[in-house]
Amino acid sequence: MFLNIITPCSRPENLHLISKSINIPTESYRWIIVFDMDIFPNKDLIPDNCEIYLHRKQNSVVGHAQRNFAIKLIKDGYIYFNDDDTTIHPDLWENIKNIDSDFISFSQLGKNGNLRLLGDIVRVGHIDSHNFIVNTKIIGETEFLIEKYDADGYFAEECFKKSLTKTFINKPLSIYNLLR
Repeated sequence: MFLNIITPCSRPENLHLISKSINIPTESYRWIIVFDMDIFPNKDLIPDNCEIYLHRKQNSVVGHAQRNFAIKLIKDGYIYFNDDDTTIHPDLWENIKNIDSDFISFSQLGKNGNLRLLGDIVRVGHIDSHNFIVNTKIIGETEFLIEKYDADGYFAEECFKKSLTKTFINKPLSIYNLLR
């Protein structure tokens, strides 16, 4: 598996913590950070293991325009959306690296350690951008609705419908807003 990690970013102070949490072999991932800013932040805030871009769009909420921008940069592999307030779960890679399903979902904890989302129901209100991974070939023209807070649910639903193979991992492999 090759994993493209997309991070929309308005909190660059968290990037080094996120970088340290990526326990994926270098040849098996690409980390794309898209800043919702007009200029790049101080270079000391930017880790060495990422590609950086600037993209702003009026009316976009919670990084959706930045996710859409990054999706267009990716030609193959899988995509995982990891926000700028969340580290990569330490067990994520070991649990997904040998799966070749079009759509992979898993449970998500809140930062208090309680179960937040089970991940077995792929519908708006039951899935978050941090608890699914999708094969790029499934995405096609599907985009995040930039003005809707819960656009990740709509995006996940569309990708799930198009997926021929689906895997649900009944374990927490994501922790919501851990760095907030």
